[in-house]
Amino acid sequence: MMIAASHAARPSAAGRGGVVIAGGGTGGHLYPGLALADALAEQGFDVTFVGTASGIEARVVP
Repeated sequence: MMIAASHAARPSAAGRGGVVIAGGGTGGHLYPGLALADALAEQGFDVTFVGTASGIEARVVP
């Protein structure tokens, strides 16, 4: 399993807490998850994306 650094996460100034998004393997699962991660991060959530080392997320998620 690969645990990536937070994708587009910003410090939680609003104190909203954290969210973990798991998904990947294909772009059809990955890109909607990343869009959700961006939207949540903009609202002040700390976001961590979790995937596998063999899926597309290993190349796309920083």
